Amino acid sequence: MLNRVIAIALIAAYPLLVHIALVFAVPHLLSIAPMLFLAGVCWQGLANRNKMAWLVFSLLCSAILLLEYLGLTLYLLFLPPVVIPLLLLFIFGRTLHSGREPLITAIGEAARGPLSQAMRSYTRRLTQLWCLVFVVMIGWSAILPWLKQPELWSWFTNIINYGVVGVLFVGEFMLRKKLFPSHNHPGFFEYLRIIAHANIRS
Repeated sequence: MLNRVIAIALIAAYPLLVHIALVFAVPHLLSIAPMLFLAGVCWQGLANRNKMAWLVFSLLCSAILLLEYLGLTLYLLFLPPVVIPLLLLFIFGRTLHSGREPLITAIGEAARGPLSQAMRSYTRRLTQLWCLVFVVMIGWSAILPWLKQPELWSWFTNIINYGVVGVLFVGEFMLRKKLFPSHNHPGFFEYLRIIAHANIRS
């Protein structure tokens, strides 16, 4: 449990440090931020002293330092805000194909049992809405670097993106309880645990 908390904290520090680096002109944080992100991603292996995890982590950190030396770190940072929502769009979107069960429908049924037809329709539309949100994020994350205004790019990709996700996540939870008052809804923290333990890749 502690390792998971540490990993999440390291990953969560990434957008904050990038934003501080660009808005307050602290350039050294631009290389520290992706290293912390990598540490979070690899934390389980690092904490267990896995040699392969340490090797991969060391090689990637060396690559980041090389990019810092060449003055190309910012270009590296342009990639995650495009790649991450693109990956999520693929994961969510592929479940909307004919014959597939929408991702949020599948998560709901795995956690709470069979859903009503109305709830199944709602969770399908919700899966579609998340896909639309990811498309919008990909769009402005890909376009803004061309404006050559790093601070504006950072506000959108490191602040607004996460704000939109948070508002939609909490707002949808509250809306669903009002739309389906008779449904056996989990509590908010139980809802978070359901999401955290859902294997969305499958």
